[in-house]
Amino acid sequence: MELGLKDKVAFITGASRGIGKGIARSLAREGCKVALTATRADLLDAVARDIRSEFGVEAAWWAGDLLKTEDANRVVNEAAAHFGRIDILVNNAGAAAGGVLESLSDEAWESGLGLKFMGYVRVTRAVIPYMVKQQGGRVVNLIGNDGVKHSYWEIVPGAGRVPIFP
Repeated sequence: MELGLKDKVAFITGASRGIGKGIARSLAREGCKVALTATRADLLDAVARDIRSEFGVEAAWWAGDLLKTEDANRVVNEAAAHFGRIDILVNNAGAAAGGVLESLSDEAWESGLGLKFMGYVRVTRAVIPYMVKQQGGRVVNLIGNDGVKHSYWEIVPGAGRVPIFP
């Protein structure tokens, strides 16, 4: 399917496995150049190599921890410097501890919300100046269905996956 994405630059968080890897592959199949980030350099390298080999598009990666503002800024700035632009941001990073309210520690809450909510904020905040300068771009925030399903043991992912931008 031709979606008009050829040669666009897509920056995907949580791109080393699962949904993020699938998104990166789908965008590469449409001709996007992909900038990948996650915490595991070994997995990112494998995904980038596979994408380059299978789809013939440029794929590069930057390992970083989106719990840290400096890492979020670094991976975005390095990707933008490498590709010259960022046309699409896909915020997907994060796993959070499951459990019920009574058993979840403050640390589990802080880690889950720090990545699933603040990680999205940090990366989006870093990408906005590039999109403003190039007079356009798209931000896609994956929120999943944890916020709407009746899974009491997934309270942190549900709280962290609320839409933060209309």
